[in-house]
Amino acid sequence: MRPLIIVEGTVGAGKTTLINRLAERLSLEPLYELTDQKLVQILEKFYADPTKWGFQLQIYFLTKRLEQMKIGCEKQNVVMDRSIFCDHIFPTVLFKRGEMTELEYLIYKELYDQLIDLSSPPQLMIYLKCSTQTAVERIKKRGRLWELQIDQEYWERLNQEYEDFFSNYNLSSLLIINSDSVDQNFEGVDSLIRQILEDSQKAVYEYDGRSLKRSVRCA
Repeated sequence: MRPLIIVEGTVGAGKTTLINRLAERLSLEPLYELTDQKLVQILEKFYADPTKWGFQLQIYFLTKRLEQMKIGCEKQNVVMDRSIFCDHIFPTVLFKRGEMTELEYLIYKELYDQLIDLSSPPQLMIYLKCSTQTAVERIKKRGRLWELQIDQEYWERLNQEYEDFFSNYNLSSLLIINSDSVDQNFEGVDSLIRQILEDSQKAVYEYDGRSLKRSVRCA
């Protein structure tokens, strides 16, 4: 068992908008990031002091990602907001910025590697490719105070880690959508996804708002 669709991308890429559209147009159940009061409290502390709270935040996030994956695999007919497969991106950024120690990072990675083996990739992974400038503009518009405390360099590194990860992704079919150039409401994307889901061969698709390109990425 595996989830049908997972939507990934940097903060501000447009994941929630796309998920809502796909849920409505494809009759899928949206499965958003799991949260609770503990996570909200840690997030607020993290954005105020990443060095002190980064490790605690990432370990707790990892447990919620695993819980989310279990739900997604059980229900199957879902479109998921993020997943455990990209969870390592955030601690990698913290480590490279000196906001997580090497020991903390190695502990996280050891746990992550064990949990990823228990997780099933989706039928289709969607990566919302987005420029850092566009992402930051959207972050400012929605005005979440803890996000506004983070410096530009963090968002640049985060975006680059997403780029690096998906340049080599081959666990499932992958659709890369350039969210800088497509309609902000993702008009017509649901029709493209219907076509892609009918393709039995694992492939990589790229959509820039005008045309859909298909290629096969070697394992």
